[in-house]
Amino acid sequence: MYEKLLSLEKDFFRYKKITDKNWLDSVLHDNFMEMGKSGTLFYKEETITDLMSVKADRDIDIYNFEAAELKPDCWIVHYITKSDDKLFYRTSVWIKENNMKLIFHQASACNEKAPLQLC
Repeated sequence: MYEKLLSLEKDFFRYKKITDKNWLDSVLHDNFMEMGKSGTLFYKEETITDLMSVKADRDIDIYNFEAAELKPDCWIVHYITKSDDKLFYRTSVWIKENNMKLIFHQASACNEKAPLQLC
């Protein structure tokens, strides 16, 4: 499941995926909520609209990826991203219904000096 979840998280930085409304609709849970790095809450429809306006792959790397099963068919992932020389700590909650669905995501500024391992 680790590789599947890592791949899904990376998909959110790929132009081909995040500009595909059908893919976004199928992978974002109807009750999806994100606490963005700006501190603003976003929900499914506005997230789809925002992502579909992206013009190219997002130049974001994933480091220190961890995944843990909270209960059957529910996982939490934690990782650090780096973009524009800034680090962000990210947490996502995924549930399996017919397919994997992202129900929650949060990004926060990260000031940790831990070693980064590219995933």
